[in-house]
Amino acid sequence: MHRRSLCLFLACACVYGVLTNEAHARRGRSRGSSYSSSSSGSLEIAPFSDRQSASHRSLGVYYNYNRANAPTVAYTDKIRVFLAVSDQQVLRAKESLVAEVKIVDLSNYGQFKLRFYPVTLEAAPDGKYTYGSFDVTNADEARPVVEPAKVYRLFVNLHRKSEKYGTYTVIGRIAAPYYVATAGETRIDRARQQIAMRTFREFYYRQQGWNSGEKYAMDCYAYYMWATGFCTVGSQNERTQLARLFGNGVPYNSGGQIPQLGQKGPIHGDYVRKPGHSFMLLAYDPKLQHVWTMEGNFNSTVEVAIRSVGSDWTMGHLRDEHIRRGLFPRLRNLVHGQ
Repeated sequence: MHRRSLCLFLACACVYGVLTNEAHARRGRSRGSSYSSSSSGSLEIAPFSDRQSASHRSLGVYYNYNRANAPTVAYTDKIRVFLAVSDQQVLRAKESLVAEVKIVDLSNYGQFKLRFYPVTLEAAPDGKYTYGSFDVTNADEARPVVEPAKVYRLFVNLHRKSEKYGTYTVIGRIAAPYYVATAGETRIDRARQQIAMRTFREFYYRQQGWNSGEKYAMDCYAYYMWATGFCTVGSQNERTQLARLFGNGVPYNSGGQIPQLGQKGPIHGDYVRKPGHSFMLLAYDPKLQHVWTMEGNFNSTVEVAIRSVGSDWTMGHLRDEHIRRGLFPRLRNLVHGQ
């Protein structure tokens, strides 16, 4: 089959799959509360808000993924959240601003941790926004809040600083989840972190109705090729060529192998193809026995979803040999697997 014909076939297949088996979960925008079932199992759109904070005022505060995605802030043991603030009530409280963070590890979705961290805002605005940040850290923790090579989701409310926090201190909520991946010490872990952060920025921009400036076909297959193409061996025009990664020496895995691989190590950035659709994995939750996914061309947008694993899936598990050399200078002298 000629390449042009193959691309057309894949695009049509993705559209057909999304508009039939997948789109039901998105109807009504009741995010996180509706399921659809098909021959491939259950599907849920990931919750877009925290029910416990739903009554709080939605703030004019946004996540600044442009700063967060820089490799220099890809930490293994903390998460730096960058903010862009236009909300006047928040700005008036800038000297005593605290972030209430509800954080969950996507591989252990049944548990969350609630922590409070001081927010620092810059002295002067830059155009429309005043920029700032806060750090989610492991300081004074018996068990770490943040671990290497993990994917997390944060819901954030902002408070005035107080000895105790409640409805009387809350200013409001940031009206979106914050998805973030931590780095690891190996090259493949660093690549996975950058892949995930690239897609999280695109997801956030889509949900806000902003133009990210990225150019790729609204096609599930093309979305994955774009998301990973900056770092993979054999990519063309910064688009991954799966045939260069999997086949002879490195075969595909089956969907039934995802639980084993997901418990053994990171899977964010991995590729999945199922009948009529393809997407990127974010995490596997062994207790709930489902995966979190990032999906392009999900009813003509980008979505984070939760799926039961399908035995008919084909999985491409990224390895060190799939990542181009020289991307992470600090790791050039590390031995593979160290």
